[in-house]
Amino acid sequence: MNLDRIGASAPSRTHPRSAHLAARDLVKGFGEGPVLDGVSLTVRSGQRLAVIGDNGTGKSTLLRLLAGRIGPDAGTVTSTTGCTLVEQELDLRRGDTVATLHANALRPAQDAVAALERATLALVDDSEGAAERYDEALAQAEALDAWNAEWRLQETLQAFGAGFAGDVALVDLSPGQRYRLRLACALHDPAGVVLVDEPSNHLDDSGLDVLAERLTTHPGIVVLVTHDRWLLSAVATTLLDLDPAFGGAGILFSGGYAEYRASREAALDRWRANHRASVVAERGLREQLAAAQASAPDQWRPGKGAAKHGRASRAAGTVRLFQRRIDDLLEARGPTPPDDLRFVLPDLRGGAKGSLLSAADLALGERVAMPSGHPIDMRAGGRLLIRGVNGAGKSTLLALLAGHLRPDAGTVQRRSGVRIGLLGQEDRFDPEQAALEVIARAERPVPDPQDLRSPVLRTGLLRPPDLDRPLGRLSTGQRRRVALAGLLIHRPAVLLLDEPTNHLSVALVDDLTEALLTTPAAVVLITHDRTLLDAVQDWPTLTLTAPCCRCESAPRRSHERRGMRSGGE
Repeated sequence: MNLDRIGASAPSRTHPRSAHLAARDLVKGFGEGPVLDGVSLTVRSGQRLAVIGDNGTGKSTLLRLLAGRIGPDAGTVTSTTGCTLVEQELDLRRGDTVATLHANALRPAQDAVAALERATLALVDDSEGAAERYDEALAQAEALDAWNAEWRLQETLQAFGAGFAGDVALVDLSPGQRYRLRLACALHDPAGVVLVDEPSNHLDDSGLDVLAERLTTHPGIVVLVTHDRWLLSAVATTLLDLDPAFGGAGILFSGGYAEYRASREAALDRWRANHRASVVAERGLREQLAAAQASAPDQWRPGKGAAKHGRASRAAGTVRLFQRRIDDLLEARGPTPPDDLRFVLPDLRGGAKGSLLSAADLALGERVAMPSGHPIDMRAGGRLLIRGVNGAGKSTLLALLAGHLRPDAGTVQRRSGVRIGLLGQEDRFDPEQAALEVIARAERPVPDPQDLRSPVLRTGLLRPPDLDRPLGRLSTGQRRRVALAGLLIHRPAVLLLDEPTNHLSVALVDDLTEALLTTPAAVVLITHDRTLLDAVQDWPTLTLTAPCCRCESAPRRSHERRGMRSGGE
């Protein structure tokens, strides 16, 4: 293993405009062969590289390698500047508050100021080497602009709508609020290289706009992992596709997302055409080989007499010639073109006519309150989009509709015998349990997990080996697929979907979008995915806003409702 990194975990004095990041022949595996196998890339200041690929192809692993958080099994990473890494998930510790993250974000600047103060005192005392230490401390503080760090943090917190009171516990914030807070703390003073993993999963419209502006104006390097098609189009200048069909090294596409899609499809078309031509040529050669073998006297062994010996030698030579041609063809052919996983929504029947799920005036503490006088009534084929800023209670409302929480006020009615399926944002599974076992244990009574193998595979969400792997060895996106598959194989008549595109690959998001538009089941949807929002723009919409206690600057609760219609009849 060779990991050569300069300033990987702290801001560097190198100006972001001269930043350079390179990886050469990276290999990384986790016990079942390499996830990444020979990845190479070079990114310079002003470039924004988007890393895409199916779930489990090593996108997050690549970011951690580039940041120096883990080391490769082989290959090298070099960087002329420091890295800022924002990962998908945050490990919450008991007692952590908003102020905890603020303090962590400001610590480098505060340490630099403290070091300068110590160096100043040493200079006054005329200690040996004090002048050199002072110059170094001053240069570091100036590189960090340490005296303005707190102002920059507050400005970035406000820009991302994350100006929460310092004493608020992190566990009391919604997933979206926590992520906006983490993103603001990381980007208030980014290093020359910014590495961001699935940032749009928990951002509302305003947060997404701020993120895109910050990334596109960053003078250094941006490496972005995202499934968000709008963000890819807005930010990416180059794309690295880690589709295993291209090998573990992936393939680089220059240009933005639109150019990538066209180039990728053209490359796959050429691959498939060449593969078909090779198969046809092989078939013809094998027919000729069979004919040559059949015409060889005595199975190619020369008989008595010179003429027979000559004919046998020529026949044997022809057989060897065709065999060599076949061998050369197979060696040049390469792998079979990919047979991508394609999501297939099970046949979700809409159920009998009439109301399947209804609710009115639901409220739960300060977490959520439905608009008074605007009930929800979901019928077969009905659609409802729930919108609002992070912390408005959207996820809580879905949990109330599903019966996972009990309201303080209001009513909710679920039709007897109607299955209601909830896909939450955060799924907490035992990391030691296999995916198929987790799906089975969600049912009562618990079925034999093997009875669910075929139904799960028919969804196109998971490959056979994934079903038997412990969840702790699956990627975040693969675990999301497990949750979605477990929901859908039981064919609910009402789908309650909380950010269903989070952590999923671009191709799967396209398939899921099409399925939501056509399913006969009733659908209640929460999403910040702008491309999905465009597709469902004609759906009835219920909009919530956050209660004022969540944020120092939050507006008073208000509700907006337009075109409420949630029945299919």
